[in-house]
Amino acid sequence: MGFLRQFVILTIIVLTMTGGACAEELLRYAGATTLQRFFMPEVARLFASDTAIKVHIEGGNTGPGIKALLNGEVDMAGAGRFLTEAEKSQGLVEHFLGWDVLTIVVHEQNPLEDLTIEQLQGIFSGTITDWQDVGGNAGPIVVVTCPKSSGMRSAVKSLILKEKDYLSREIVSAIVAESDQQVSMFPAGITALSRSMLNADHVKAIKVDGVVPTAVSIAEGHYPLAKPLTLVTNGEPQGDLARFMSLVKGQQGRAIFQRSFVLAE
Repeated sequence: MGFLRQFVILTIIVLTMTGGACAEELLRYAGATTLQRFFMPEVARLFASDTAIKVHIEGGNTGPGIKALLNGEVDMAGAGRFLTEAEKSQGLVEHFLGWDVLTIVVHEQNPLEDLTIEQLQGIFSGTITDWQDVGGNAGPIVVVTCPKSSGMRSAVKSLILKEKDYLSREIVSAIVAESDQQVSMFPAGITALSRSMLNADHVKAIKVDGVVPTAVSIAEGHYPLAKPLTLVTNGEPQGDLARFMSLVKGQQGRAIFQRSFVLAE
């Protein structure tokens, strides 16, 4: 009995140290807020029902998500931009999903219905500071921007500012998805936000260069503001992660993605 007791105790210790023989299988995601909110939860539920493998989902924006992936803290990261060459050189692999449509959001009291890219560049860089300079009512423009390290902020920098600097007097939203809430409190406010996140009262989306942001205008290249959405892995996915990526890229995953975003061709 002494030997049997020692064997049982040793077995319990080993199981405790390894998380148990029946430890739950898990994949971990962090990164782009848009994917965290509008894509990952549903595709994760579908994956879990098919495989019994759960997906733990966190946000934190593109930059922190990629950092967590490089540090081995997650299995995949969501990104609202393409990878840099430096990131690719570290072994990261991007899996392009499609496009996130950026909308220009103003207060519902603002009479403007359309702005050009040149006007938006002036507004977000601070060279245009009064609404009357773009055909609106006289008054200072309040620019609300998304958090630093967010894919949305990078998209504005690339697509609107053309790598120019942001204005110095910006109101930085603490959370990407709440920048339209900030505009709802300022009749003179403006922000650029994912169409999927636009849900605040007392705001409206306006045209850019006379074009309404739709799937068709994006696909045909007429609407100029769309940022890429990708899932990033550290190397080519293997095992359970490869199974998850197959679901994402398959018919079911694409159907889920298309509900909020524009599919890649």
